[in-house]
Order: sequence, then structure tokens, then C-alpha cells
Amino acid sequence: MINQNNPNGSLNTQSTPNQRHENASFSEGADEISLIDILIFLKGAWKTIAITGVLGLFTSVAYLLIATNQYEALANIYMMRVSPAGANIEEPAALIARMNLPAGVDDSVMVACGLQDAPNMQAQFTKAIKLSIPKGVANVVELKVMRPSPELANACAMSVIKFITNSQTLLNSPNLEASKARLTKVDERMAEDKVLLSKIDPTRGPASPSYFAILQEIRNLEEERDKTLKILEATDVQATNLNLPINVGNMPVYPKKVLSLATGLLCGLFLGCLIALLRQMIAKFKSEVGGPL
Repeated sequence: MINQNNPNGSLNTQSTPNQRHENASFSEGADEISLIDILIFLKGAWKTIAITGVLGLFTSVAYLLIATNQYEALANIYMMRVSPAGANIEEPAALIARMNLPAGVDDSVMVACGLQDAPNMQAQFTKAIKLSIPKGVANVVELKVMRPSPELANACAMSVIKFITNSQTLLNSPNLEASKARLTKVDERMAEDKVLLSKIDPTRGPASPSYFAILQEIRNLEEERDKTLKILEATDVQATNLNLPINVGNMPVYPKKVLSLATGLLCGLFLGCLIALLRQMIAKFKSEVGGPL
């Protein structure tokens, strides 16, 4: 029909704002995926999704049957400290670095942990034994041991703690020997000074400058001797120790059964959705290619 309001008599092909809005809404709706589309997709692909979900669940069950259970032993180890200063014989970070070295532990620890026949003992030891520093504590190392049985985990933890105690005692031995050697020298020097003091001319006595010098040296040596004795007496007070007994769980901490089953099921369902979506895309592509150009 010719628009009477158009002076040229041509057809009015311009759309109204309402029509443009409806067309835009229709185009957006065509591009969006509605809930109905998802339900239709799941209805057609539920068998594939269910099969892959069951396969994923069976895979998790097979993994749980094959995997070796691991039990955990926990302990907090207090570093050996020298009193009264309270300084650590070995810092926790230094201990962790030393234990990670290839020669950081001896064969007795490997045997106690059941690693004597492992192909790479040090790598297996680092994997089974974890040392870390708790937050806010300067002289404590947390020990975690993972072994196939509670008994082996406990024996391994005890062997590691014993090794750390003995090694820190050896580290402290030079300090003890140095203090003992210093004490011996102080005693010898004091004995010599007392002999010299007794040889001073009795007629001059305290008026002699040598007398006061020797007497002052004897007093300084006595003070140094007292300090050295205190260090020797206090060295063994704060040895390497545990604040609590070793805690060994009766239930395996690895593998986590619920997490493994849930992971297998979800992965299977996701794989099924992916396969079904891929099949639908291939079918749609074939229909478009086979249709009229």
C-alpha cells in the first residue's frame, strides 16, 4: 500500500522503534542458551554422562584399592639451647637444610623408616619426612612422618628425633670442650699468680705495685672462672626434647577416600558432558554442510 503521507508515493520501509526493539530482543534470544535448551541437552545426553560418571567412579575405586595407605606421626621438637643466654645450638632453618642434604642422616634412620631398600633413599626420605617451622616459635621444629603403618611411622619419628638429639649434642661438644679448656687455663694462671703473690717481699707487702697488679689479675680470673663454671653447669639443662609425646593417627591420612571418589565422579560427569557436546556439534556441522547452499 502507498503511504498517503509520502509525497513521492513510495513505500515506507522504515521500522518503528517498537519493531526495532522486538527484532533486537529476538536476535539476543536466539544467541542465548536458555534453561530449556540445557534440559533438552541433558535429556538427550544423560546416558553418555551417566556412563562416564560411573567409569570415573570405578577409576577412583580402583585407585583407592591400589594406592598404599599412609599414616602420619606428628611431633614438635625443641632445639637444644645454651643457658642462661638461651641461644640455640642449631637454628631450626639450619637443621632443616642439614636434614635435606644427601649425607644429612645416617643408615640407622633409613632402616627405622623402612627406606633401606629404596632406589633413591634421600629422595624417599625427603618425601616421607617433613620438617617445618611453626609460626611465631623461634626454637621449635615440627616433624611430620608419613609411613605405610602406624608402627612404622612411630618408629621412624623416634629414630629421627634421636638422630637430631645426638647430632645437636655433637654440635655442642666443641663449645663444651672450649669451655673446659678455658677453665683449665684459668686455674693454671690463678695458681701461677698465687705463687708469684707469695714470693713478694713481705717487708713491702701491699705497698708493692706488683702486689696490686697480681691481686687484681687473680680477682679477674676468679670472675672468669665463675662465668665458665655457670656455662658448663647450664649447658645440659635445655637439651633437645619434645613438648608432647609423638602423636600417631590410627586412620590413614592418604589417600583421602571421599575426595578421591568425588574427584573421579565429577571428572567422569564433566567428560560425559564434553563428549555429548562434541557429538552434538559434529552432528550440527554435518547437517549444515549437507544442506542446501
